[in-house]
Amino acid sequence: MAKATDYKDSDALVKVILYKSKTLADGSHPLMVRITKDRQRKYVSTGLSLQLKHWDDKKAEPRRNCPDRLLVEASINKWKAKFTEAASDLKQEEKPFSALRVAAKAAKSVRKVSVLGFIDEYNDRLNKEKRMGTASTVRDIRRALVRYETDEGRSPEKLLFTEVTPGYLDDFRSTLAERGLAETSMAVYFRTLRLVYNQAIKRGLVHDKHYPFREFKVSQFDLRTRKRAISKEEIGRIVDLKPETARLQLARDLFVFSYYGAGINFVDMAYLTWNDVQNGRLRYERKKTGHLFNFKLSVIAQQILDYYRPLTYKGIDAYVFPILDRHRHQTPKQVDNRIHKILGQVNPDLKVIAQMAGVEVVLTTYVARHSFATALKYSGVATAVISEAMGHQTESITQTYLASFENELIDEAFDNL
Repeated sequence: MAKATDYKDSDALVKVILYKSKTLADGSHPLMVRITKDRQRKYVSTGLSLQLKHWDDKKAEPRRNCPDRLLVEASINKWKAKFTEAASDLKQEEKPFSALRVAAKAAKSVRKVSVLGFIDEYNDRLNKEKRMGTASTVRDIRRALVRYETDEGRSPEKLLFTEVTPGYLDDFRSTLAERGLAETSMAVYFRTLRLVYNQAIKRGLVHDKHYPFREFKVSQFDLRTRKRAISKEEIGRIVDLKPETARLQLARDLFVFSYYGAGINFVDMAYLTWNDVQNGRLRYERKKTGHLFNFKLSVIAQQILDYYRPLTYKGIDAYVFPILDRHRHQTPKQVDNRIHKILGQVNPDLKVIAQMAGVEVVLTTYVARHSFATALKYSGVATAVISEAMGHQTESITQTYLASFENELIDEAFDNL
């Protein structure tokens, strides 16, 4: 008797299994569609693979500990439905057919999927999962595609994944370059589009044979950032400023706190609560990566906290900086909008701060992070631990070494900031 997870139509049994006879380089096994007809079997790759510990053989489904379990389940269901439909169509022809025929028919019936339609669906899922940062970049690439297709005289809603070829991507890149988009920004666009395409493949909505990023390499973009770190002497001039308005005061304080707070980025500063400040140390989890940070607060960082405590402290769960309000910003969307709004104020305000301090570099919240990394390097910390380019390319390495600041080397380096 067929299990509840099996589809048995038209004398053909369709099931997605973990194909243990083949082991991939990472130790995982491919997920295969197995079509059984008249004691003959045909296997078709789904393009997915899982570790053995993430698969339940009895239920023929991913376990609860499987990464992206819901996404994998949705993909499995689509694969099974597609092949079951093919078998059903063949049965209605009232002619003998084989498992191979089922596979061939299903291959020809791959649904044409609109890129924008899938982006909207994927973005909804990201919002439900509260992955607001990724959702924001996905919305950005959607807007860019809509503008590009419209300018080319095409209907954006009709763009299919199979039409996103290496040539299409190259033309898209040329158009973005003509508009003056920086290489780093283009890299973000194409990485995001690659992510979307990979998700569509995972869900069985487009065959991986159409995958354009094997030929069109995102690595072609020049991601070397201009040196934007400022010196400790310039940091000192910013620290000594006495801003006349509350807005400029907040911008100055966030910049200085980022520098003296291990290069903490703006989003994480917005989320900081007084519970994260304990015994002269700052402990928090980075929103982007989930990495835990724990380091000794410098004198200047502590002074900034002392300034804001009487203004924002309403209990240990209250936010440190006056960016978010628990009563007004409750949903992920409200929080995301508020953070982007304040960041849109802070960076222009930092340009005013730079003029006041006589700093020629265009100040942004990222400059503080970059300056922190550079200061540590010149304080004697090995580049393997703290990289001068503590940005997108090497951030994961830096975070690995900064996950715990308990060791004396880092604490001593902080004293030298």
